[in-house]
Amino acid sequence: MKTMNVIDRKFKIMAVNPCKMHTLYTEENSVLFCAHDVALLPALKAYKLECEKLNCGVDHIESIELLMGRVHEYQANNMDKVKIPDTETDCEIDRCIGGVGV
Repeated sequence: MKTMNVIDRKFKIMAVNPCKMHTLYTEENSVLFCAHDVALLPALKAYKLECEKLNCGVDHIESIELLMGRVHEYQANNMDKVKIPDTETDCEIDRCIGGVGV
């Protein structure tokens, strides 16, 4: 029996790229960042710079820039929800650090 290797321990993820319907993204092969996380824009900026260094396609770079714009707009319009990232509940700490329940 194959052991599940959970990458993102904080979230249970079930996502589908509508352009690639055969691919399911879960906590085993992806990570989730929340738009309310004040650290997300700097992380996306660093990701964009790395993609530029790797000579990713211009469409990919543009998609990151547009994503950054949408995150910026979300945060500007939802200041009451924007917060410093955390892992705070006992359950989150147990899962993220100790791997309990993953």
